Amino acid sequence: MAKEQFLYSHTRQLFSTLESISQRSGVSRGKAFEDLLQACVAALSAETMEPAYFEAIKDHLEGAQGKRGVDLFPKFLAQLIQGMTEEDQDLLGDLFESSISYGEKGQFLTPESVSELLAKLTMDAEEETGTGKTQVTNDPCCGTGRMLLKAGEINPNAELVGQDIDSRCVRITALNLGLRGKYGYVVCGNSLTLETKFAYRIGSFYHESPQGRRRGVIREIPLEQASIPVVTNASRKATQDLFTHESEPPKTNQEQETPQNIIEIPQWLFRLEQRMENTGSEKSEVEPTPTEQEGSEPTKSVSQNDSGKTQGELF
Repeated sequence: MAKEQFLYSHTRQLFSTLESISQRSGVSRGKAFEDLLQACVAALSAETMEPAYFEAIKDHLEGAQGKRGVDLFPKFLAQLIQGMTEEDQDLLGDLFESSISYGEKGQFLTPESVSELLAKLTMDAEEETGTGKTQVTNDPCCGTGRMLLKAGEINPNAELVGQDIDSRCVRITALNLGLRGKYGYVVCGNSLTLETKFAYRIGSFYHESPQGRRRGVIREIPLEQASIPVVTNASRKATQDLFTHESEPPKTNQEQETPQNIIEIPQWLFRLEQRMENTGSEKSEVEPTPTEQEGSEPTKSVSQNDSGKTQGELF
């Protein structure tokens, strides 16, 4: 097999870790990649997707601790975040196209230069809209979310909505948007027939878990809460049951229960937190505080402990 060719330097590190996970767990590269995506999405969900996380890692638990495939999952996520910080590109899309899909079913991702051009042709910067309303953009075949990312760069306050029939692409888009502090929805389904499987809400939020307050950026939501028309599996099943003559009453699929103690953080507040933290970090680098000069450990107030963190500090 020809050696994989990647567009970005940090993708090679992700590929090396992916290969190690595949070898340790004795699964295919494609299987390891799918499980990694599911685990990373669940890790950013503030403990609202624990069953999905344990389902993703179940095939990677064999072996001694430290030598298992699952032991490299945190390394992969750390490399992804570090790579995004140093090289703000679609690393997961590069990895997916060059080492997983190989163009299967005509899956060739739109080059980022073309994505940027299309975004500039269709998007208006916030100060140019003049409507006072949140601009919503929908990519019905979003792939790994490249055009949504470019649209978000033009208008940082836009609500970004993506749809794709491939669950791998949907999770890559969710990670690309979530780790960059964007807000919107990503739906797995057919945008032509409106048949859908699941949906994610992207945006910073708090979840009051039994272990305390957790901060997340991705959470799974009922399909009815998505901002696009959908036809759920439960609706299709109920419609089919109308034409059956069974004695038992029709059974509908139960929607996944979602935690009720979710506090979504508005975009403006999230961006204000980022600016305040950036300002605070710059001041601390220039001049140490009196407490630090004395050599004693500074104490944090309740408001400081409870303040929001950027995605890089979170993970």
